[in-house]
Amino acid sequence: MKSSTASPGKASAASTDKTAALKAPVTMELLRLFSDVAEAGSIAAAARKSNRSPSLATRKIAALERALKVRLFDRTTRSVKLTEPGRTALAWARQTLESYEVVSDDLASLVARPAGVVRIAINHFAATVYLPSILESFCREFPDIRLSITVTDSPVSMVLEGYDLAVHSGRVPDANVVGVRVNAFRRVLCAAPAYLERRGTPMRVEDLSRHDCLVHATNEPANWFFRRGKRLIAHPIQPYIETDTHLVLIELARRGMGIARISFNVVKEDLATGKLVELLPKFESVYSNGELPGLWILYPNRKVLYRTRVLIDYLSQALKQR
Repeated sequence: MKSSTASPGKASAASTDKTAALKAPVTMELLRLFSDVAEAGSIAAAARKSNRSPSLATRKIAALERALKVRLFDRTTRSVKLTEPGRTALAWARQTLESYEVVSDDLASLVARPAGVVRIAINHFAATVYLPSILESFCREFPDIRLSITVTDSPVSMVLEGYDLAVHSGRVPDANVVGVRVNAFRRVLCAAPAYLERRGTPMRVEDLSRHDCLVHATNEPANWFFRRGKRLIAHPIQPYIETDTHLVLIELARRGMGIARISFNVVKEDLATGKLVELLPKFESVYSNGELPGLWILYPNRKVLYRTRVLIDYLSQALKQR
């Protein structure tokens, strides 16, 4: 008959593991995972964010609960919900993480060696066309800074949601964020020769009413504004296609789908090669207040960490040279 008694060596190892688990220290790693789980409402989602397995993340949350001697979450098969002690612990954990970030960043600034993660929101065009080469050079110069990039055409909202900075093109940013204006840029009306052959070339702003307009969904889709000298002209248009990314607008214009309003720098090669034709060049495309769009670097209206300031300065200089 086989004995069910574990060998002394195995029993000792199991006892050691259990004792170590019970005495697990409260670390920044555990507090960050705890905060991620609370934000995501799911251990599995938080585990994916930190490249852990859900089972390992579950064990780490259990270790934190043992260390704090409270149950942090009520768990179901689909989600987790903070307990009352969990809410108190979360406030402390987030304050602790923030203090740790600040002191680590302050120490890095003293030795001029910035380190850590910078979370960036970038629009689709910038993320695919001109920022990769700039960020490549930045990462070579500052190897201890890691970047977490989210591509979105609503970068202002991403800053308000906790991102460290955003690259934004367009209007003056929201009052709740701080904006560094890198430069202003000129937009042009343009269309493909095939479209103009089919629909004719607009000679006046008023002619746009009879044309297929390709518009950015968040950028004055119902009215386009123009300036000629000191005169500001508002003209209603009928959007033919709306999209939330300029990359799609450019491609649709190239395919002869209609008239788009795009930054000159973005389409200058298409204009030079004849793929696109500039329309109504005597009329400046402006906003309702008469201003030209700008290229902005945005960051929250709060303390900016050293590593983020380094990236802001680097981007500002690089983008001004474009």
